[in-house]
Amino acid sequence: MTTMTLPRTAPDDSSPARRRSLGAWTSSIGRFLAYSLIALILGGLGFSLVIALLAAGVGTLVVWIGVPILVGGVLVARGFAMAERALQGAILGTDLPAPAPRRAPDGAGWMRRLVTPLTDPQSWLDALWVAVNFVLTVVTFSIALTWTVGAIGTVGGPVATLILDEVLPPFQRSGFADLLGLSGTTALLLDIALQVVVGLLFLVSVGPVTRGMTALHQGVAKGLLSSRFEAQERLRRTEESRAAGRSAESAALRRLERDLHDGPQQRLVRASMDLARVESLAERDPDRAQAVLRETRAQLGETLDELRRLSRGIAPPILVDRGLAAALTELAAISPVPTIVRCGELDLAEHVEIGIYYVVSESLTNAAKHSGADHVQVEVERNGEEARVRITDDGRGGAELRPGGGLAGLAGRVASLEGRLVVDSPADGGTRIEAVIPCAS
Repeated sequence: MTTMTLPRTAPDDSSPARRRSLGAWTSSIGRFLAYSLIALILGGLGFSLVIALLAAGVGTLVVWIGVPILVGGVLVARGFAMAERALQGAILGTDLPAPAPRRAPDGAGWMRRLVTPLTDPQSWLDALWVAVNFVLTVVTFSIALTWTVGAIGTVGGPVATLILDEVLPPFQRSGFADLLGLSGTTALLLDIALQVVVGLLFLVSVGPVTRGMTALHQGVAKGLLSSRFEAQERLRRTEESRAAGRSAESAALRRLERDLHDGPQQRLVRASMDLARVESLAERDPDRAQAVLRETRAQLGETLDELRRLSRGIAPPILVDRGLAAALTELAAISPVPTIVRCGELDLAEHVEIGIYYVVSESLTNAAKHSGADHVQVEVERNGEEARVRITDDGRGGAELRPGGGLAGLAGRVASLEGRLVVDSPADGGTRIEAVIPCAS
């Protein structure tokens, strides 16, 4: 078979990629002009109302009538801030989530409810944004309009000059060439050339200038209108993480108590009863006493193994002494299902390593009990500020997060570290458990 490689040709101006690029360029300029025009109108109105209300409120605060006026001012500012969020979202595609407003406590009186907006930091950020945005919009709209007109002048300037040259008498025409003492066709050509050069400079730079002013408006709006939303979200995630941690810890303690009661405790009770039998059999039936002692020793050995298994989920000494890779290798060695571990030397915080160890330990236990798998693979890696552990088996699948189940407790344990757990277990397709834990959690 013969393969022919055709030479690449430069795309012509009518190619779809070229048309899309030109369309995106003109669209971004048009969107910013439309946004800045609307923002200028709303900004002028908002600036006038908010500043007037705040000034009147401060001036009359000594006679208490200023309090509701101040409240009205910050509420008007909040309304214009909401309009800005909608405007930027619709025209510029900016996501500006609104922080939750501060609420008066339950049972608060009417006065407390009235002044609550004045105690909300976002209310004053909205008022500050009204003032800053108005000044910013006046400046950026003027610049954007100037650059756009200048770019249009690349063609419009020479055309206008040619028309005026035909319409006006020679003594009424003036241009840069006239200042140099030129006249006639030479002056006309020089003026047209200068207009084209200046217009091209505006045309080439109007895109970057518009993008820069768009980014400036987006940055100011995010800083003043949405920064507290991010702080609130971080606080919410922290509270959820702590709640998940408390729930996971409580569930783990209940499970440990149940496992101790059903396993080692029962074995120890039986061992105690067997030792009592040995005491009674020691003189009249030594052979039987020796047999009971052997059974008791076996029971105590099984109890010790079970206690070691339970302790691995609490405080594995090998993890502290030799690191995560060695601890996971030990888990793989004692797992009933053949397990391969891929884990390099990772620089992780101790609580992150314990979380990963717990995920792997619980996943291997579940695989041995329920999956019927022939092989399990464990992979641990760090991507930037996140640690990722993935446990994959070739078993029967069908695992799911059920309330009160082992995977639900595992998800709570990961959530307490501000991480996330994903379980992918289609029927007859094996099970894949992946946990992602922030290294700075």
